[in-house]
Amino acid sequence: MSMKSKLLLAAALLLTCGSAIAQPSSFSQPRLLIKATDTGLMAPVWSPDGQMIAVTGDNFVGIYVANADGSELKKVSDATGAGFRMSWSGSRQLISTPYSMLHNRRMTRVERIDARTGKVQSVEPEVRDHKPSRVLSRSSNTLNTMLDQPDKATTLIAGLNEYAGRMVLNPALSPDGSRIAFQIVGKGLFVCNTDGTGLKSLGRGSHPTWMPDGQNLMITRIEDNGDVFTRSDIFCLNIASGEATCITPSTDAIPITIAVSPDGSKLAFDNDVDGCIYVIDLK
Repeated sequence: MSMKSKLLLAAALLLTCGSAIAQPSSFSQPRLLIKATDTGLMAPVWSPDGQMIAVTGDNFVGIYVANADGSELKKVSDATGAGFRMSWSGSRQLISTPYSMLHNRRMTRVERIDARTGKVQSVEPEVRDHKPSRVLSRSSNTLNTMLDQPDKATTLIAGLNEYAGRMVLNPALSPDGSRIAFQIVGKGLFVCNTDGTGLKSLGRGSHPTWMPDGQNLMITRIEDNGDVFTRSDIFCLNIASGEATCITPSTDAIPITIAVSPDGSKLAFDNDVDGCIYVIDLK
């Protein structure tokens, strides 16, 4: 994956570990969960029951699924863009939005994939102006705007007008559906209510992922030298206090995207160093 693509994916460039708080109370060293084979692996997503995990290849090509312990890895899609914003529909099916190029225009379709058999079912035919909210969320106009018009969201959402003209990235809905965590390019992490009010800055970070308690976020903080990523750490960030616990203080891994298991007991991440998927046990 090119540095340019990864910078767009990571979005915010960040510094080192912050002060510690009590969340989580303990965490393990990262251990290998899924080893890269014919491609680097990235963007892990846990199934709703926590029994499976899906990942995609470099540049979001294809989808692979494995058991929660990393066993029985299999490829269920080889489509271009299949892994971008892939999501689970129930515990054994995935929603994928691969694309093709037609007359230099990106045409995106929606597919449902059986994670056990790899059987693909068409949900929506290819369209030029695909709206992610039709697949990912119908819960709030604010979230839908962030998903469908990330380059205009800070202008269209009144509560974000202070940052009008800046792009929104990686919006994530809280477990109770009351808040959205997201990035504003060049400005860091934020959280707001689902109606766009109550905007709060959370400092520097990227790829916010909610813990099940709805009070803490897992985030990454990344450094680069303009060409490659040079360092990254994962933090548990308390929304109320703004304090952060670094849970990767002594590892050479460079985590980029992260995923918390539904019960909050595990955190999976892709490692930019070797293209493999690792997991950390949380308590």
